Amino acid sequence: MSDAIPFTQSQAINVGAHVCAMHQSPDAVLGVLASAFAAGLARGERCVLVAPEASATEVRRLLRGGGADVEGIEGEALLFLTDRDPLLANGGSEFDPDHLLDAIKGLFTATVEAGYKGLRLSADVPWLTRDVPGGERAMEFEAKADELVNVPGVPLLAICQYRLGDLDPEDSLAILERHPLTLVGGRVHQNEAYISR
Repeated sequence: MSDAIPFTQSQAINVGAHVCAMHQSPDAVLGVLASAFAAGLARGERCVLVAPEASATEVRRLLRGGGADVEGIEGEALLFLTDRDPLLANGGSEFDPDHLLDAIKGLFTATVEAGYKGLRLSADVPWLTRDVPGGERAMEFEAKADELVNVPGVPLLAICQYRLGDLDPEDSLAILERHPLTLVGGRVHQNEAYISR
């Protein structure tokens, strides 16, 4: 699977991509995300959103508006993980990067075994890490995730969402250093701040 995965109708990026989407409000990125999911679904890929219910509701609405049979595919090709507890360690009480990476690996393996051509995964990282012990380990997770996701030829596209209002400049730089690609204005760009580990 070395061909490109269309990210939007106008742009393609290679499989094995780790993208950072920093935004002012979720709406700024959810429209692009819905387009990316629509393109993935059309290719026979599984699409997964890890985010609060409000974000999932908006992506569902946008996909329906684009003609997707959301009710017919939700729970199979289209997954919305709006309960963060299973993704947190110790019964939902702690953020642990390795626990979350194991969950992603399991999801990817199940996706491939189910016959999908790839996995498009987007996560609201601050939502996962907010107000739980271990939340300060988000950048440790991002560094480890880059090793898992940023592999050419592996059909796994990860889009990490961060709201700019939640970040100080030091956090923003740390996030950029861990993502080879950035989503700006609905387009994916090579990230010159990225530091390969």
